[in-house]
Amino acid sequence: MSNSFIQSQYDLWHEQMAANEQNDVLSLPWYKTVAKSLPDLNGKSIIEVGCGRGVFSNYLANKYPGAKITAIDFSESAITIAKSNFFNVPNLHFEVGDAESLVFKEDQFDFYISCETLEHVFQPQKMIREAKRILLQGGHFVITTENYFNAYLLVWLKCWLLRKPFASGCGIQPNENFFIFIMILRWIKRSGLKLEHTESNHYQWLLLPKISPSKLCTYEVDSKILKLLFKPFGRHFTYIGSKV
Repeated sequence: MSNSFIQSQYDLWHEQMAANEQNDVLSLPWYKTVAKSLPDLNGKSIIEVGCGRGVFSNYLANKYPGAKITAIDFSESAITIAKSNFFNVPNLHFEVGDAESLVFKEDQFDFYISCETLEHVFQPQKMIREAKRILLQGGHFVITTENYFNAYLLVWLKCWLLRKPFASGCGIQPNENFFIFIMILRWIKRSGLKLEHTESNHYQWLLLPKISPSKLCTYEVDSKILKLLFKPFGRHFTYIGSKV
């Protein structure tokens, strides 16, 4: 499939999703984890790659008014919606861009943020290498993506056997990669970035017909021991590190 076709499909997907936009951005587990992991970003140059319709970029711009935030997405419709909704935020700039081939020069940003985007690009390893390229020496990254080392393995297997597209929970997207956290760890290491911390949440233990997945899921745990034991099985993984 061509990039233009995939882009048109993502344009349609974003237009559909915009009708039911989540107002409380921190109710989404990946944004909540990223938000609590960030230092004070005032005075820093930030890029959010795969910003979608701009809700988290807007959150960051308002929380850190002294930061300069650039937010990009592959979908022209997503960026149009973002610009329409957040046109009066002075420290926030939206533009269309490809996560696998960024137009920015090397060593440009202090912080690279990407939430739930890596699983939707065609060349995820290239996207990670681009993160390293545009980060300043000593700059930091936070990347979140899916991990299917849990009950969702069964969903993938079913879809593969029936030759049907996989639906991750936000509708069927034009491109969806199958990831296990070990793959991402390996790709980050190969890129030359330094991985410093990982977190996971949403431990989906089982999926049964006619039963809501939420009833068979542990969303968060407080015990440090349980966090360590559950970690490989979290559906949403966050990878935090730096360019050294």
